[in-house]
Amino acid sequence: MARRSSSKSGSKTTSSRRRSRSTKQTLAQQLGKAIALLLVLGLVLLLNRYCGLESEMIGPGAKLVAIDGDSLRATNGENYRIFAIDAPELHQTCTDAKGKEWDCGRAAKKELAKLIKSGEVSCIEQATDKYGRNVAQCRAKGVPDIGETMVRKGFAIDLGRKTGYAYAGVESEARAAGRGIWAGTFQRPGAWRQDNPRNN
Repeated sequence: MARRSSSKSGSKTTSSRRRSRSTKQTLAQQLGKAIALLLVLGLVLLLNRYCGLESEMIGPGAKLVAIDGDSLRATNGENYRIFAIDAPELHQTCTDAKGKEWDCGRAAKKELAKLIKSGEVSCIEQATDKYGRNVAQCRAKGVPDIGETMVRKGFAIDLGRKTGYAYAGVESEARAAGRGIWAGTFQRPGAWRQDNPRNN
């Protein structure tokens, strides 16, 4: 009888040790996952801090308006210049396929206003220009990239080498399809600004 009792006691001890070992392994796994998650979050924060990847939600809390075809202003006073594009200036005119002048600058502003109409706009700041505006890549509800969409529709051009030809491909597509300003002839916005400094 004594031997049986000892056998049962040993079995219980072994089982208890196994449960304890299993619990320790589970805790170690959970701790490892928690540490890995913290490392990933830390890396994201570092990228945000040092690579300028902050994404700022502008709407719907703040009203956003289009100033022209590539500039936005929020009610909090912040001004945004759409990254990598240049749209016709507000008072600039272009010529259509029949040689008739049209207000391409106002048309570009109207198109940008349509893209931000939802109010749900967020931007990733890329730099600050000489006027103190946030140069940013922006998106809106249903519009993954506002700058790309403006170029694709023919209401803006790619800035070229300054921004690594970010939208050169979609510009070629818009030109080939004769969309917007590509339907006729126009002066590049930068050149127009030089010729019309008081109207900028």
